[in-house]
Amino acid sequence: MLKNMRPRATTSILTQFGTDSTIQGRFQNTLAYNHFNEEDFVRIKEIYEKLTSLETEMIDLFQAYLTECREPHSKEIPQQEIVNYIRHFFTTNRDLDYVTNALSFFYLLRNSHYNLGKLIVMFNQFNFYVITNTLHFLGLKPSTCITYMHSIQKAVNIDQELLTESFSEEMMEQVIQEIGQLMDETTKIMFIKDLVQLLDNQNAQIQTSTVATDEMRASINAVAESSSTVSEKAGILVDRTNYGHQIISEALDEIFNTETTFSEIVDKFSRLQSYVTTIESVVQLINDIADQTNLLALNASIEAARAGEHGKGFAIVAQEVRKLAENTVQSLQTVNENVTNLKSFSQDVSVSIGDTASVIKKAVAEAKDSLPLLTEIVETISTINEDINSTAAVTEEQAATMDEMARQMQQIAMLTDKIGSLGDDTGSAIHGLGKQINAFRLNVIEKNTIVLSTKALLMLSKTDHYIWKWRIYNMFLGLEDINPQDISSHMDCRLGKWYYEPQTKQRFSQFDSYRKLESVHKMVHEQAKEAAISFRENQLQQAEEALVLLEESSEQVVQYIDDILSSLPKK
Repeated sequence: MLKNMRPRATTSILTQFGTDSTIQGRFQNTLAYNHFNEEDFVRIKEIYEKLTSLETEMIDLFQAYLTECREPHSKEIPQQEIVNYIRHFFTTNRDLDYVTNALSFFYLLRNSHYNLGKLIVMFNQFNFYVITNTLHFLGLKPSTCITYMHSIQKAVNIDQELLTESFSEEMMEQVIQEIGQLMDETTKIMFIKDLVQLLDNQNAQIQTSTVATDEMRASINAVAESSSTVSEKAGILVDRTNYGHQIISEALDEIFNTETTFSEIVDKFSRLQSYVTTIESVVQLINDIADQTNLLALNASIEAARAGEHGKGFAIVAQEVRKLAENTVQSLQTVNENVTNLKSFSQDVSVSIGDTASVIKKAVAEAKDSLPLLTEIVETISTINEDINSTAAVTEEQAATMDEMARQMQQIAMLTDKIGSLGDDTGSAIHGLGKQINAFRLNVIEKNTIVLSTKALLMLSKTDHYIWKWRIYNMFLGLEDINPQDISSHMDCRLGKWYYEPQTKQRFSQFDSYRKLESVHKMVHEQAKEAAISFRENQLQQAEEALVLLEESSEQVVQYIDDILSSLPKK
């Protein structure tokens, strides 16, 4: 009898689990863990009916503890929110509506920056207050009181669990969000591959340019050597041209002197012709005299014949005179012929000399005209020589410039190689950092017993897709070795499991973004596998194309996830 008057809680009672509630999801597990049944809710309602007059004290209790545990940055909780919570606690069945109302109050406490540990103390005090007043007002048997107090304890435990989860959920969401953002930013560093490829292309172009520069440098050096040779030969040509100009000038002077000499010869031939004419006149005179002498001799012979003996001596003289006259005439004929020939020859020579003089005059005139042209040629050749010398100097400068350019191109090539190595090292370092961040992210999730909220799960799914795209990207850099068989189906990943849960379909099936998510999510997995397969088969072009499609599909997935996140109620 006394034993029944002093009942106690036994382990068999406290270690009972399960619930008769038909609610689905996480809250059913909470009810089952606390062994909360419909009869517990009935008892709580009965207690509230007995303690209705104490509602104001309960409100004061909450306000007192909330005031005491307020931090400088905490916000005051409106009294009506406390009233609503207390009434729901006692009068609302433990279903989704209750969870929604309770979490609304707990989110308010969380967002108002109240300390979780002190809030748990407040709920323990609330529990103690309700239990003691239950004993006071119900006046039931001890065993019955223990049953009622146990129901109250269960209800408070459930709310404390919800309270803790609401705070832990936010903390986990913040951790996931911050780590996710860090990982997202890390996975967005996807330009290293393009940078390395660009540097490789640039290095190839530089090598080609270096070869071309070397060839150009050799050509310019050859041109410089040729220019120097041409310059030397041009100098010799100028000297020879000047010498030729001098010789030609002297020859022209001789021609000019020849013209004067020929003029003198022409004059002398003119005088010679006059002399020949004079000789011809003298010969004619002598011939006339001979004729007269011959005639006189003839007359003398006739007269001597008439004189007879007395005229013999005179006849002999006359005959000798006649012979002399005849001989003279004969000699004069010869002289006359010679004079005629001389006159004819002198006339021919005079004509030839005249023609020659005309030719010489014309040649002299042309020579005088050509002398400025020859001078101009000499000046032009001198100018050409100066230009060649300038060209040779410029060519030598260009050769020196090309040597410097070739040296700089080699330095640029070395620098590009170094930048490429740094790019590889940077890509490797970023990849290592990303793997460490992701390992930390997964470690936080796997080792934490907090059940993830929809928001946290969707944020994780976003990061998962960024990471898969990032892994495929790093596969091209040789930093990831991805087996296509390791790429799961779109139904087996974190997002897929959430997507096909009945509760998820029931909650989000009316959203357009949710419905569109399935097809693009499936494409992400297919394109990731296609990229991995093509890369393994060394079909790099197809792998690149699959990566581009993967990026597009992944961005759509992220966009639809963001749309769903924005549709979630604010806590």
